[in-house]
Amino acid sequence: MLWRFAIAAVISAVLAASGGFDGKWVIDRSSTGDEPVPVHLVQKMKTNGSEIEVESTFAEPAGGVVPLLYVGIMAGKLTLASDGSERQNQIGPFQQASKTTLDGSTMATDWTAVIRGEPVQGKWVRTLSPDGRAMTLEIQESSKGVDHRAMLKFRRQ
Repeated sequence: MLWRFAIAAVISAVLAASGGFDGKWVIDRSSTGDEPVPVHLVQKMKTNGSEIEVESTFAEPAGGVVPLLYVGIMAGKLTLASDGSERQNQIGPFQQASKTTLDGSTMATDWTAVIRGEPVQGKWVRTLSPDGRAMTLEIQESSKGVDHRAMLKFRRQ
């Protein structure tokens, strides 16, 4: 049992040294998704108390329409509340409600929105590598009874 506490302490120390999720994250070409993966996606994350600000830049998608799978991921600015409370964000013409929890090297966000009169819900799970240099972002989105998934991989710059 003592070894679990030791491992948790080491992980916490590595995350503290690496800045946790804070920093500039650049998408890796090995990312995959049911929809085309965002091109040149860069997310800058900054923790301010219990809020996590995410600023994203990316190449405009072909046709100018962001797939529902990436709603909130391909948004200029998004604010998440890491204490599990609900946070509202305006994404284009849509309102998105999200709840985020932070547990060591994992950040999980459940979100909902109504887009063109249809309910859409999703989940993002961000996980840091043990050395804090890489992050995976598992994305799940469900609308009109259809599920979509993506696995985005980022490296810290």
